[in-house]
Amino acid sequence: MSDDRSTILDSIRSSLAKAAVVRNATEVHGSQPAIGAPPPTGESSVPLADGEAPTPNRAIAEFQAALDRVQGVCHRVTSDAGAADALQALTADLGVSRVVRSDDPLVIDILERVIGGFELIPPDVAKSAILECELGVSRATIGVVEYGTIVLTSGDAEGRQGPPTERQRLVALLPETHVAILAATDLVATWDAALSSLHSASGGLPPTATFATGPSRTADIELELVLGVHGPKNQHVILLEHR
Repeated sequence: MSDDRSTILDSIRSSLAKAAVVRNATEVHGSQPAIGAPPPTGESSVPLADGEAPTPNRAIAEFQAALDRVQGVCHRVTSDAGAADALQALTADLGVSRVVRSDDPLVIDILERVIGGFELIPPDVAKSAILECELGVSRATIGVVEYGTIVLTSGDAEGRQGPPTERQRLVALLPETHVAILAATDLVATWDAALSSLHSASGGLPPTATFATGPSRTADIELELVLGVHGPKNQHVILLEHR
């Protein structure tokens, strides 16, 4: 067990260091927006036929590669305890003092396994309090393999229009760093498949649905890409391969 924990923590620190290098280069020089993912390591690069769904292993690998291309960081874990270890390492390595969570039951359960070192803020606080948090943790409803996009839904905690969703989407939008908890079974191949899934789950789109592809980004008149202007500067996805 200690060996597994060490492996997870080493992987997270390596990913954080890589993300910092890419982010610093982007802030100074800018970069072209990513439009696709490179072929996944260890998986076939043969294009899928129309309507063909990727295998679970291929979907995970391609999602990770696509997220890396858009300067997000994917942490693959195989247990809820591993997800807690990932969050533990992230909060320590980023040096955050305030973390705000959503009201998703799985997010709450995983954070309860994380040893302190920071103040944990519930979602039902004023916007000004969320703005003071360096890191927000919420649940991603869907992950889109094609572009490394995560879909965040909120506004229907009672589940009146389908499966319950989180109440407070500002948790994912206001802190400098956003961590999304995503189940591997919630990966879909394309944006069209994501929209179809949202419609079929509730008979219509949820009250709010946000498609986020990597950190928030914008370009000035000289096409210099800047991160974190209209949303999180850093995006991490903890991918639960066992769910």
